[in-house]
Amino acid sequence: MAKKVTKKSTIKKTTTARKPRRATKKPETTVTEVKTTEVAEDTIRLRAFDLYTSGCNSGNPNADWLQAEQELRAAS
Repeated sequence: MAKKVTKKSTIKKTTTARKPRRATKKPETTVTEVKTTEVAEDTIRLRAFDLYTSGCNSGNPNADWLQAEQELRAAS
């Protein structure tokens, strides 16, 4: 006997539009206190340039920047 082949019916699922998510309110952040160890970026930049021109740290700009930042924060 031969097998009877039947075709399975395909049912399309309908999708419904989702409701847009509500934006959650983020708590407002305010700066109430400024750290005393903050040093202006321009000041660090000038000190790093001085270190670069003096030949310290073998011309490594990252090392010059970090050294300048450490020196200026320690001094303030």
